Amino acid sequence: MATIRYLEAMFGLGPEQEHIAVPAKAGVKLKEMVDDLLGTDDMIAIYIPEGTDDVYQNEGQRGRVVGAVKLLQMPANRTVDNYFFNDLLTRERRWPIGWPCQVVYFPPNNAGPLLRNLVDLIHGPGNFQPFVGGLQHGPKKLDLKMAKRLLEELSPFPVR
Repeated sequence: MATIRYLEAMFGLGPEQEHIAVPAKAGVKLKEMVDDLLGTDDMIAIYIPEGTDDVYQNEGQRGRVVGAVKLLQMPANRTVDNYFFNDLLTRERRWPIGWPCQVVYFPPNNAGPLLRNLVDLIHGPGNFQPFVGGLQHGPKKLDLKMAKRLLEELSPFPVR
């Protein structure tokens, strides 16, 4: 049965999203995640940080887990360098490497769970900052309790 195995911070997600991207220093974490997930139905939950700038126009998504994606095979004529995001404020390539994906679950705006509440519930109050602290350095492998809860929260919202 498919599960959610990783959490990644991004500044937005839509049902038509075709790739994820990470900071340059997260290349090793991206490779590890790809090695773990590619060829499976397991997924990555996407979290929009609470402090995301207004330019990304995601007011209802801030602080929420806004969906889950499945990694796809890398096309023969592409590399991780073809899957990037530019910073909307600086126009610089802030997330220069990535991987193709398909959105599997996407709750309507404001319906994704607040990550802070889930962390408090599963790991206890006061653990939110340690839980999200490393996300600016790339994806985070999830513990089984969080993975199960995220799947419960997101699975009612499949992308058709």
